[in-house]
Amino acid sequence: MGEFSIKWGLGFAAFTIFLISLLGILWLSLWRHEALHSSTERIISFRQRLIYSRWIIALFLLILPVYFFQYTLWGLVFTGIYFRLFIWAILILLLAILFTGKEKSLITWQALQVGVLLSGTSFVIASVFSNVTNYPFNLYWSDGNRLWDYSIMFGRRLYNYPQDQPLSAFISPGRQFLWGLPFLLPKTTILFNRFWSALVLSLPYVVLGWVAFKTEGTRKKDWLLVGLWAFLFLNQGPIYSPLVLSAILVAIAWRRPLWLAIPLVALAGYYAEITRFTWEFAPSLWALMLEMSGIPLKGARFTIRNWGRSIVLAISGISIWYLWPLVQRIWGNRASETSNALSELTDTLAGTVASAQGSVSSQPLLWYRLLPNETYPEGILGGLFIAILPLTILLIYLLQKTHWQISLWQRLAILGPLLAFLIVGLIISTKIGGGNNLHNLDMFLIALFFVAVIAWKNGGSEWFAQSAQHPLWIKVTLILLVALPALPSLSGVRPNLSLTTAEIEQVKILADTEIVEGLPPIDEINDAIWYIRYAIDNAEEGGEILFIDQRQLLTFGYVPKVPLVSEYEKKRMMNEAMSGSQAYFNPYYQDLADQRFSLIITEPLKVYIKDEESVFGEESDAWTKWVAAPTLCYYEPLETLRSVYIQLLVPRQEPLDCLPNLP
Repeated sequence: MGEFSIKWGLGFAAFTIFLISLLGILWLSLWRHEALHSSTERIISFRQRLIYSRWIIALFLLILPVYFFQYTLWGLVFTGIYFRLFIWAILILLLAILFTGKEKSLITWQALQVGVLLSGTSFVIASVFSNVTNYPFNLYWSDGNRLWDYSIMFGRRLYNYPQDQPLSAFISPGRQFLWGLPFLLPKTTILFNRFWSALVLSLPYVVLGWVAFKTEGTRKKDWLLVGLWAFLFLNQGPIYSPLVLSAILVAIAWRRPLWLAIPLVALAGYYAEITRFTWEFAPSLWALMLEMSGIPLKGARFTIRNWGRSIVLAISGISIWYLWPLVQRIWGNRASETSNALSELTDTLAGTVASAQGSVSSQPLLWYRLLPNETYPEGILGGLFIAILPLTILLIYLLQKTHWQISLWQRLAILGPLLAFLIVGLIISTKIGGGNNLHNLDMFLIALFFVAVIAWKNGGSEWFAQSAQHPLWIKVTLILLVALPALPSLSGVRPNLSLTTAEIEQVKILADTEIVEGLPPIDEINDAIWYIRYAIDNAEEGGEILFIDQRQLLTFGYVPKVPLVSEYEKKRMMNEAMSGSQAYFNPYYQDLADQRFSLIITEPLKVYIKDEESVFGEESDAWTKWVAAPTLCYYEPLETLRSVYIQLLVPRQEPLDCLPNLP
């Protein structure tokens, strides 16, 4: 039955006492109203005497469930959503009591809202930072090789690779720059880089909220809270931080003098374009939306100044990556050749965009992922509906009740970009390799966020300040606006702990399960590193060593600094497999046939065909066809380290005739 632990016993006893207390409160509320009223007065009196110490208690309450679910084994036992919702409800109730400032009220509506917001934020932060660990191997499919990607721009010194040869990674410069900043340090660790990644995926969201919602009349407390709501709302994507940083620059430029606004929007457009080509027009459209719809009109008409400023800022968004190269090309030609230069450059830029689009369109579009499926149970449409429904209801309500008044042109300036972003996002979301969340609807979500900001600054803040007087259904919608974005984090937060055999057995018994999610025991981790080092030492003289996967082991010095083979990286291979790129894989198959590599380090390869009924079924089948099956034909497993999900391959001692079976 496993070993008894004092720590587990004390936790169980505390939880039992907690449930008994709740039953006592329920009994008083049903049969002893007078006693409950007296108890309520005592609670209020006690709270008022706490003064500032109640904020310390509130902080403790916010940390406690996060610690319970993420940093103790109880997080592996109490995984049911109903129990977690119960704990969340109790937490909200206690926080609302502490946040209520009125001497004669136990709970106020405003305090309840704050309780939901802060508790929800704590769960989402816990989820974002859940992967901050010094575990040396992959935490998810692309984890390790992404860390390798980030290191190339500033950490090339970490690798044994010729300095006179280019070294590139399958990642855009915008992402590589932001996530690669820790490699400017003389020495960095996998723990710090994962912390930096979590910080990058959270702090910019809050900053965008604070910058966008900042107004002279907004109370500092409300301003801080709406920043947290921005974090919750945008995290539903999630949204890659470079696009959020571009949105921050656009938000700063809003209502600023043109001499400041123009370079800010231009920089936003440039950074978005070098990060992802589908983002290149987003800052321009956001700026146009904010400038046209974010101003109160006199007589419901735009002035020439309004039109001019909006158009100038929209053009600024494409100035660095499109207009400036155009000017340079024209300036470098004689006047008689200006027309030809313009035509040639336009064709070049159009060809570049077409090439990028071609790389996407060469991959299948899986339209069924718009609906509920194995890869995304809610489906893209269902997930988007849940994510935006409360905010959409509130925005429509504000318009109908004339709390927020906009003209026809302003409506078009809002609906046009929203519709464009929605269509583009839905199409990209169906591309093979995606469709498991809403991150490809990033431009749409930020645009909708900006619509909320516009409404807030044009009557919405005053309306929200009076929310205690609103109808019940509006209050429920306001609660859902904050609670729904936090629900996936509440449900999914788990501890990333290295468990001993005894702890695994305890969890199996208490949770009544045969599968326990967690990191391998420390001994198994160390043994895996030792064996990989041993295999590398033995294979180094026999040929090159290829890291298809787990390249972070080289980045952070877990294995010897062997010569780096930069090609044939897992994410790039998957992308080419999904495109069915014969030209890319032919050299790889030839290298396998020539036994170029004395050792290949990869995830465990298996030849197994799935279908669309499986999670990422099409992606898995493409990987099997183009990578796994050919590799296993030429190479055979030396060792499979299942606990850390690594396989070491060596050339087959008896080569097979693989050519007829290659794709």
